[in-house]
Amino acid sequence: MEENTAALKEQTAKVDEYMKIVEELKAENKSLKQQVVVLEERLVEVEQYSRRNTLEIYGVPEEKNEDTLETVKKVGAALNMTIENDMVDACHRIYKKPGTKGPAGIIVKFVRRGGKEDMIHKRKVKRELSTRHINLPMDSQIYINESLCPTKRRLLALARVKKKELGYAFLWVRNGKIFMRKKEGDRGKEIVSQQDLQNL
Repeated sequence: MEENTAALKEQTAKVDEYMKIVEELKAENKSLKQQVVVLEERLVEVEQYSRRNTLEIYGVPEEKNEDTLETVKKVGAALNMTIENDMVDACHRIYKKPGTKGPAGIIVKFVRRGGKEDMIHKRKVKRELSTRHINLPMDSQIYINESLCPTKRRLLALARVKKKELGYAFLWVRNGKIFMRKKEGDRGKEIVSQQDLQNL
């Protein structure tokens, strides 16, 4: 009996020791997961910051051997904005997956943020912008959007679904940040993660 009691005490002590180690590992794992989330959010912000001067233009038909910068200049002219060569750092068509409908978008990176913001502002002022405004025979809508990194693009798509589900009236992007508002007069809520959508 004494030997069994001693053995039981020893086993109990070991179990307590192992349980303590398990709890420490669980706490460490939780802390590491939180750190990963923070690092992922920082990485997304850095990636989005690199696009701070960048716009994407959709709806402009593709032409053989086209000069995309000249096309962007025409879009600018339709918005009463003069775009000079030295204002643009890069300009090209966006890769389009085979089978995707519509022309590939155009990505344009301005040298300064002011160029991007000016174009966004002028697009808001001119509510209607179509291909006929750049002297093309068809009349198709032209869209100008802020360029979002893949993570934010996916989050925006999820936000559109949530907006419809919950009956939110407003969803918009400003300076690479996604916002939602239930109705006119309400304060806009920034959507940083999927958790923010779940908390709406």
